[in-house]
Amino acid sequence: MKTSLIIDDRVFEEAKKEADKSGKTISEVISRWAQLGRDAFKQANKNQRPKEFKAKDLGAPQVDLSSRKEWMEELERDSD
Repeated sequence: MKTSLIIDDRVFEEAKKEADKSGKTISEVISRWAQLGRDAFKQANKNQRPKEFKAKDLGAPQVDLSSRKEWMEELERDSD
């Protein structure tokens, strides 16, 4: 895929040096670095437990949600 990116000058210069040294293109070097970074990011987040959310009682409904007309009117009154 061809795209345009804005990257840090230092990253570009290091990629250029690596490309010259390895015989690969700058695009190949940066793509490989992105893959490695993605893999490391996934691995680092793999062991994190999902956040737990607890339900909170918000009290009795103040609008009858079964009546679309009623809650739409309430929204209109609230925006005035």
